[in-house]
Amino acid sequence: MTTATGLQSGQIRVAGQGAIWRAPLGTVLPTDSTTALDAAFVNLGYAKSGFVFTPSLKTSPVMGWQSTNILRLITTEKTTKLGFELLQSNADTLALAWDGTIVPGTGNAFSIDIPDDASVNEAAYVVDMVDGSVSYRFVIERAALLTPPTIKGDRTAETSYAFEVQVLVPADGSRSIKPYGVDAAVASA
Repeated sequence: MTTATGLQSGQIRVAGQGAIWRAPLGTVLPTDSTTALDAAFVNLGYAKSGFVFTPSLKTSPVMGWQSTNILRLITTEKTTKLGFELLQSNADTLALAWDGTIVPGTGNAFSIDIPDDASVNEAAYVVDMVDGSVSYRFVIERAALLTPPTIKGDRTAETSYAFEVQVLVPADGSRSIKPYGVDAAVASA
């Protein structure tokens, strides 16, 4: 039996370390996976299970009189969502979770000013992933919360905030997600 040359266990990546960052629209964005981020980016802290990018593609089939098979597919929609579940409760996560503004009180007291009208909460996101000497960075210039997050409180588990954001096309029409990395297995291809 011969071993396929494409089988390379050293090319398996695990997102063992990383961070999810958020910044206001218009923040200077990184153009690689190793440069320090602009100070406007806020690290959203511990995430329960990392992150999930969920792409979606919708097509419309073109049929012909002379065939019962599809002749061509026309792409009608291509979207990507970013999902993550945050574990830390702080001013950044609570303001994001409630789409509001933290109002400090006396001592450690606070309240959250939540607007009555629904707003589209757009921001820039960066997702970093590190596996040893390998690093990946996904830069999203513009994204919006799809729905208010699921906030889970349980007597026997940590409180968490599950978010799903829709990746949007930047104002200049450039790519929605810009992936960067340092990985010999990819760079040498």
